[in-house]
Amino acid sequence: MADVNINPRISCDNCGLTVDKQSEGSHTSKSFKKPRDWGSLKIEGSRSADSYGGKEKMDFIDLCPKCATAALDAAAAALKVARREDEANG
Repeated sequence: MADVNINPRISCDNCGLTVDKQSEGSHTSKSFKKPRDWGSLKIEGSRSADSYGGKEKMDFIDLCPKCATAALDAAAAALKVARREDEANG
């Protein structure tokens, strides 16, 4: 009987790119984890999203390198604009 090696896969929460997870450990006690260059994003805002006063949020657990970089760049640019607006008004 042949050994079957089934690696778990991970999928980007934004674009859907799917790759194998990275394996760790020996053949007998192998574990799998998210690739090192993948990221995540969790942002909680202050805008009300429901009638109970909840907050709008974004929660992407698994982001491929391209989407993680895009999210980081977009957040940095938006915060920079907000900072300039605060300085101009304050």
